[in-house]
Parts: sequence; C-alpha cells; structure tokens
Amino acid sequence: MKLLEYELEQRGSGFLVTFPHLGTVPHATSTRPGGVSSGPYQSLNLGRMSGDDVELVASNREQFSRWLGIPIVQNLQMDHGVEVAHVKSPTEMERTWEADACITNHPQVSLSLTTADCVPIFFHDPVARAVGLAHAGWRGTVAGIARLVVEAMAGEFQSRPENIRVGLGPAIASCCFEVGQEVADAFLREYGRQNWMAERSQKWHLDLHEANRVWLVRAGIDPLHIRSCPLCSCCRADLFYSWRRDQGVTGRMLSAIGLQANP
Repeated sequence: MKLLEYELEQRGSGFLVTFPHLGTVPHATSTRPGGVSSGPYQSLNLGRMSGDDVELVASNREQFSRWLGIPIVQNLQMDHGVEVAHVKSPTEMERTWEADACITNHPQVSLSLTTADCVPIFFHDPVARAVGLAHAGWRGTVAGIARLVVEAMAGEFQSRPENIRVGLGPAIASCCFEVGQEVADAFLREYGRQNWMAERSQKWHLDLHEANRVWLVRAGIDPLHIRSCPLCSCCRADLFYSWRRDQGVTGRMLSAIGLQANP
C-alpha cells in the first residue's frame, strides 16, 4: 500500500503535519490551533522572537513538546544561508548554532527550527540512524541547502543517499509566492526555465518545493523517497502563520525531529 504524502494528525486540541514514510522517528511541523497566544499570534505560536509574550510562547512550546514526545530547543540562528550544523550531544543541543540546517545521530538530541513561509525539510536515514532538518527560504533553496544536508549526512554518518527519506513541510506555495525579476533571475540561472516557474503580469510565481526537490534528486535521493505537504502557509490562515500574508506581524510554526521519543 502506498503511503500518504503527508498526514494532518490531531494531537489534543492541535494538529501536526507528519510524513508517514519517515517511519517511527518523532517529527512534525506545528500548526496554529491548540495554543494560548492571542491577537496576530493566535494560537500555537512557537516563535520566541516573533514579538509575542515569551511566557505564552514557552507554554505553547511545552505543549508541542508533549504532543511530539521530544524536547524542543531552538537549535538554529537562521540567516538564510547554507551552513549545516552537526549537533553531537544533548549539551550541544542547548547551543544556538549560526546555521540554516542541522544533523545528528545522537538518540537524545532533537533538532528544531521555526518557519512562517519558508520550507522546513526533514531528513531520516533509517540505515545509518541519523536525522536532519533544514530551513529553505528562496536564497537557501537556490544555493542548494537540501543537497548540502545530504552531503553532510554522508560525510558525518556514512549515509547513502538512496537510504535517506525526505519530507518537505508546509510552506508558501506557488499560488502566493510571487517574486520580482531579480529573484526569478537567480532561479533561472540555477535551474533554467522549468514548468514550476510561471510568469504572470511581469511577476513570477515559483514553487519552492519543486526547486528543493531538484537538488535532492541531484544529490542522489530516490524521487520515491521524497514526499511533500502542498498546503500553502499563505492561503491557509486557519492552519499556518505567514510572514508574507501578515506583513511580518505573525507567529511561527516549529518543525522538529529526533531519533527517539522520551521514555
């Protein structure tokens, strides 16, 4: 039986986006319902730097951690770059890494990052027993952060690309990801003209999922091992926060993955 591309699982009063093909490793992207924040941050805002009350965000993070069964620690100080951090121990998990992706093979380490339109990318190698997580905005996407995570897992854990499963989490979709010519030119230089690029009224609409999929396939990932959640963070205000839709005054979803849940 073919596994679903993704699932929207109910946990308590909230919902989590998960990928069945990643197996039993605890992982998810959060959604909006089920938290205690209010106003533009309603309700499960997990972004500590979003402008929301930090105590409410802490309460939301505790709730998400209980649902998922792994500790939630913000690992990355993201700058839309392509650095990949190797988090080797629970002590290092407490450190803030200046990177946009992270990997680990330590069973007590969980990886996490926040998004509000960018693509969260989950990686799981069930053979080498390793996981990874990446934040792919348009800059990181064009620069190939997805490929760099695969290469980092191969270098650190001897992962073979054909064994790695990848999930592309909820993000802004091509219907809403409208960009100017400068951004479009960066994509055209890297990918050439593709069917997931559409020019409309002197603006371009781009598909970040498909752009990252190209890098994953280039890196040797089996296309059958790549699944995606097509729900648009900008369209679905009931489920997701969106920087673009809300003009920067908004909460954050959090994506997390670990090798094992707490006993």
